[in-house]
Amino acid sequence: MKRIRILFAGMPTLMFDILGRIVASEPDMTVVGRVNDGDFLATAQQTGADVILIGGEAKHDREEHDEYEQLLLRQPCFKVLAIANDGRTAALYELHPRRIELGEMSAATLRKAIRGPAAEL
Repeated sequence: MKRIRILFAGMPTLMFDILGRIVASEPDMTVVGRVNDGDFLATAQQTGADVILIGGEAKHDREEHDEYEQLLLRQPCFKVLAIANDGRTAALYELHPRRIELGEMSAATLRKAIRGPAAEL
């Protein structure tokens, strides 16, 4: 069984203690480290982390998205789980390649595929 390697970053001690216990209780998960500064990419690469749990103040969705976009573009296999310092909310960031069946090809299908989001197809 492959173990999921988890790095904690920028997380208050109490939250780290609580979440660390949850992770440690799972047979397929292991904590590979904890960093307090914002430069956690190098540590994540060195430890072979699969998931980065990041603590922080609740932010506007766009701000958070921009903050993690470069990380995910450099390391597309990472999952980033951003958890608010109060522990009440979280957001998962990851990249997903996907395939959308378009069905029978037509001029209209071509135009929609080029112009619009998948929801319009």
